[in-house]
Amino acid sequence: MGEQVDRKQAYVEMLRFCLGQLGVEDAEAGQARWVVERGETVEMLREVCGDFGDNDWPDDLHLRDVIEKHLARHLMFARNLKGG
Repeated sequence: MGEQVDRKQAYVEMLRFCLGQLGVEDAEAGQARWVVERGETVEMLREVCGDFGDNDWPDDLHLRDVIEKHLARHLMFARNLKGG
């Protein structure tokens, strides 16, 4: 999984660089920026879920589902164990 994540991160960085060099300000560029942002968000969620939740989810899962089912559930359980 680590090599795949590293490869995706490299592609995201290349896309960001290319968009910046092109200075494209249209709908397609906006969509590309969303792709970059999603890639970075998935990368960060992988780190946080690895520490506080689980990583048993595909990269294309809706982000709300990732947060709700693979992170928040674990955090709420831990909070309840502490009596909070």
